[in-house]
Amino acid sequence: MSLKRISEILFEKGYRSVRTKSVLKSNYIHSIYKKGKIREERIGRSFKSKITNVGVLVN
Repeated sequence: MSLKRISEILFEKGYRSVRTKSVLKSNYIHSIYKKGKIREERIGRSFKSKITNVGVLVN
């Protein structure tokens, strides 16, 4: 789906920009997507862990 089409769908559903309450243009959608991908990469790297050989001892 193109960024322009995503912008149109969000406009139809009533989404507006936070500060100016204007239409979310395709360049805004691209910026949101780009920043989201950067955030996913940052969080994904910092929380990767592997847990093995876990046991529970009950007395």
